[in-house]
Amino acid sequence: MVRIFILAAILATAFAVEVHRCGDDYPHPAQVTVPGCNVMPCEVPNLSDFSFSVRFAQPVPTNTLTVDVTATLGEFNLPYDTPEHLRDGCANIDASCPLAAGQEVTLSGTAPVEAPLTRVTVRMRFEINGDGGQKAVCFAADVRLI
Repeated sequence: MVRIFILAAILATAFAVEVHRCGDDYPHPAQVTVPGCNVMPCEVPNLSDFSFSVRFAQPVPTNTLTVDVTATLGEFNLPYDTPEHLRDGCANIDASCPLAAGQEVTLSGTAPVEAPLTRVTVRMRFEINGDGGQKAVCFAADVRLI
């Protein structure tokens, strides 16, 4: 209960940020919120967490949600392992799975930022898929490591 209250307080002070589309293959989220950031690139201290919440309507019925995070620096893919606590999207939404087609949910999470460089801008891409890899939502955010 305390965790929900703290999350609500954080989100109340955060603003929606316009994020990049992942292309026509993925639905775009209704809203992405990053605490302390209302315009990209979002500044994030290295060796800290990038926190976010994403509101979206599930396009098809699903029993599962899988989150995959990738990072790029320019044209280079950076090694990034999606944290275990974030992979199971059903554990991070404001509802419970299974989800119906058209059901709107908010997924909240944190992704650790651990890079060998600072003062660079990295694009973090968040893909959320349902059963059998069916595309639920995708967005990318620019993160400037400070």
